[in-house]
Amino acid sequence: MDRGTDHLVILAAALAATLLLPMPGGGVAAPPHDLHIVYGDLAVEGALIAGRLRFFKDDLERALGPMVGATVLDLEPGPESDALVMRYLREHLRIDVDGTMLEPELLQSGQDELDREPVWWVIVQFPAPGPLDAFRVRNTLLFELFGDQRNIMKFMRFPDERQKTFYFAPGEYEQVVRL
Repeated sequence: MDRGTDHLVILAAALAATLLLPMPGGGVAAPPHDLHIVYGDLAVEGALIAGRLRFFKDDLERALGPMVGATVLDLEPGPESDALVMRYLREHLRIDVDGTMLEPELLQSGQDELDREPVWWVIVQFPAPGPLDAFRVRNTLLFELFGDQRNIMKFMRFPDERQKTFYFAPGEYEQVVRL
């Protein structure tokens, strides 16, 4: 297991333990705290990184509100939401290849549900100047809002389908990806 996978096992165990612990004195536990997490599934092929990022919609809306001077924001599919989300991504998800920052391009966006929770997703691509053997990822998505924010990103290289999963936590914002 690599360092990123070790963190996933620890996160899963901690979450399971939190949800299963009885209250002292046999009382009823309060509802579990909201999970603050962003998921990314990205493919790496040749000179391109592309894939889907998924946010809990209310968390993303909370992050985007200050960018437009709003305390309440309701994302709806369309060019205005896409522009706002991409502005946020450019500031909080950076991929660097040999000193060159890759510029994200939006391919598609929308909303769906994850365990009955509204989710906002984007499909993005990061074109690189040449074939990708290694790159640095700086992921600070939603860390400005939540002290317990965690981000998980899986990268799979094609055509050999070698994959690695990385875990981002407060103070651990950067990872070097070598596939």
